[in-house]
Amino acid sequence: MTALAKRNKPLSKKHNLRATQMLQQAWASHQAGKLQVAEASCLSILNKYPNYPDAILLLGLIAQQVGRFDLAIARFQQALAIKPNYPDAHYNLGNTLQMLSRLEEAIDCFNQTLICNPNFAMAHNNLGIIYIELERLEEAIAQFNKAIAIKPDYALAHNNIGNALKNLGRNSEAIIHFEKALLIDPDYVDAHNNFGTLLQDMGQKDDAIKHYEMALTLKPDFAAVHYNLSKIDPKQEQIPFIKRLLASPTIAEEDAMNFHYTLGNIYNHIKSYSDEFEHFIKGNALKRKTLIYDSTKHSAFVESLIDFFSENYFKEKAIYGSDSELPVFILGMPRSGTTLVEQIVSSHPQVYGADELDKIRLMETAIAKQFETVTPYPACMSLLDESTLQKFATEYLQKLRSYSKEATRITDKMPSNFLHIGFIKMLFPNARIIHCRRHPLDTCTSIILNNFASGNEYTYDLIEIGKFYLDYERLMTHWHKVFPNKIFDVQYEELISNQENISLQLINYLGLDWDEACLAFHNNDRAVRTASNLQVRQPVYNKSINRWKNYEEHLQPLIETLQPILE
Repeated sequence: MTALAKRNKPLSKKHNLRATQMLQQAWASHQAGKLQVAEASCLSILNKYPNYPDAILLLGLIAQQVGRFDLAIARFQQALAIKPNYPDAHYNLGNTLQMLSRLEEAIDCFNQTLICNPNFAMAHNNLGIIYIELERLEEAIAQFNKAIAIKPDYALAHNNIGNALKNLGRNSEAIIHFEKALLIDPDYVDAHNNFGTLLQDMGQKDDAIKHYEMALTLKPDFAAVHYNLSKIDPKQEQIPFIKRLLASPTIAEEDAMNFHYTLGNIYNHIKSYSDEFEHFIKGNALKRKTLIYDSTKHSAFVESLIDFFSENYFKEKAIYGSDSELPVFILGMPRSGTTLVEQIVSSHPQVYGADELDKIRLMETAIAKQFETVTPYPACMSLLDESTLQKFATEYLQKLRSYSKEATRITDKMPSNFLHIGFIKMLFPNARIIHCRRHPLDTCTSIILNNFASGNEYTYDLIEIGKFYLDYERLMTHWHKVFPNKIFDVQYEELISNQENISLQLINYLGLDWDEACLAFHNNDRAVRTASNLQVRQPVYNKSINRWKNYEEHLQPLIETLQPILE
């Protein structure tokens, strides 16, 4: 969240007392929500004092609040033209750019804020938020710590550093900061929700429910919390209340989306599958409106990967990044068993499960940007030399070692890494790759009945899911051809029916001695941040096999799309 700097700066000597009083009145109107009155007061001030930056700043804030972002930017820039070292103007310009996802520009503005005023805690906090978005978590934590050093009772910064630490798997530290945020502000709804998600990830279901319920006590219509709670404690008696909230004519689309998902989870719990499917489809339609995705372009991208990362390419390209055997990549379609496989192998004392890391994709994107003016991706990969590959490999290994200094193997279970196997094999020719497979209709049905936190833009439409699955099958067939016997396939249904044998094969593939702890994977207390975080704390069960048949009457568009591989 971004905060607005509302501090009323003292007037310079050239402004008179009347202007000061007018500005104070404008701020009072602004604080009372009377934006038109505040705007009129500022314009009146500027009519007499056209170079008064404080009045221009307030006009910028008003424009920002009503969504006129271009005007807000112009106002803040106007204030800075008059007063270049104006920290509030730099800060609020950064806020506006951050709202527009112009993150690099926003970073520059917040850094300028801190040059003008090194003790501007909110600027440190907002820099931290941007660094989280950019997956620069260590830098985010450093900024939040600076904000807290300046302002120890800064509940927002404690909450935000808790989120960053959670994303890094530093859960005990995250707990300290969530608890601190709630000690400072017991009614901090977002902190209750975020603390609840951490506790849920850690398998502490009852404590998570307590924080979700506290959040709903404070804010009964908090849609995201209703959704989070419905994933672990769905209650049929909540259906009428959720439907009333959903029927509000002023409901925001994001809230409507979360309420549909909430109802979907509750109907699943009571085995009302048609109602469940109806609400997930409605929620997915709202989510899809916010996303940019083109299945035709994705198919062309997959074709370009197949063309470039050919068998001949890897025979001729003799340079690699690192011979390390530390990384283990667990990949496949979402909902194909990747979390279960990671839970099993990370139960081994020599294996650390780092969950889903986005590092490979981000490095690949950085390379593509570096060479995009010369050669488009993936062909630009041929421009990489051995030293550059080694640099990226070292960077990735450092990322893994930030999770564990002792582990012999560290897993990265980002499912979409199946798109990046060519790059992975350039970086780490000795890396183990575990490919998780599941019946295509069970996989795709499970996808359509989930709301993913980020990415996976193809997952909200039955036909788009089907087309993506076909491209995935085509690409994995290619990778197996290029890297014969180098990718270990795990069929979900076989793992469920013969857990011990498949687990033995997995550990053998990792080059490790067998450990009985792998059979008791449900006792593994590591945090799991994916949709399967509760399932993997139970022994294996088969109720998810052929789950698609519960929804068969609704799945015809998907079944028709997948027909080429179902026959």
